[in-house]
Amino acid sequence: MIGISVIIIAYNQSDLLAKCLSSVKNLASEIIVIDLESTEDLSGVVKKYGGKLIKHDRVQVVEEIRQKVLKLAHHEYILFIDPDETLPTSLATELSRLTKEGNADYFEIPRQNYVFGEWVKASRWWPDYQVRLFKKGAATWPTQLHAQPVLTGTAHHFAPTPQNAITHQNYTNLDEWFEKNRRYARSDAHDRLNSQVIFTLSTAMKLSVSEFISRFFAGKGYLDGMRGIVLAILQSFYYFLVYAYYWEGKKYAELEPSSSLQNFPRSWFAHGLSEIMHWDSVNMNVVKKIKSKFVRKLIA
Repeated sequence: MIGISVIIIAYNQSDLLAKCLSSVKNLASEIIVIDLESTEDLSGVVKKYGGKLIKHDRVQVVEEIRQKVLKLAHHEYILFIDPDETLPTSLATELSRLTKEGNADYFEIPRQNYVFGEWVKASRWWPDYQVRLFKKGAATWPTQLHAQPVLTGTAHHFAPTPQNAITHQNYTNLDEWFEKNRRYARSDAHDRLNSQVIFTLSTAMKLSVSEFISRFFAGKGYLDGMRGIVLAILQSFYYFLVYAYYWEGKKYAELEPSSSLQNFPRSWFAHGLSEIMHWDSVNMNVVKKIKSKFVRKLIA
């Protein structure tokens, strides 16, 4: 049937869910909320907005079941949205118009991430394009953490403006960051264990350093002030958390030779300084300040 099926995969967050549902109520031809064993009662808020509540076993990350729940949708277009996300009226109106025209198979939509109460405009957090609205059959969702859908057909690309953007209340406080990223890291480690590809401490270190450099320097996270530096450090720490869960999955085996462990601090700093040296040329005045005989000797 022509129309939009809105699917929301939820665990608690009933207050945010109400705001989410309110933002899509005029867009949706049907609303389906998948309840992952919430300890809060979501039925009242879902009923208020004319939605259907379906119980499902708890999963660590929504990617595990996105493809599975597509079969529940009855309409031509499907919109995935999370409880901590909302659509501005301007975007909802435009999506309604475009889906009625039927010329696009999927939509590339920017997303505003609010972290600790403010919109993070740099640090690689904007425009954070997402494909959440698509025709049936145009998107296939892998089960890996943060995997992007496999897409076919014609795209509609929205300009990166707040009027066109999904609003995402990403992390409201530090406890939420740690709770979410603990789950993400565990799922990430599980995928790496299943892939049979060896995940080394050196790889985790390089990913960690690259995450910090790309967010704070290349992504100009310094423009986000304290949020920029704290988020860059937290996102950098994430890969060590993944490695720790990977090690746990290996039954705490001795995965690294003693020589690698002894050389780890030097390798960590050397890799970081090496990446800074390749940092954006517009910031070469900062790079020049850290160049010295000591630095050149350390990264040689």
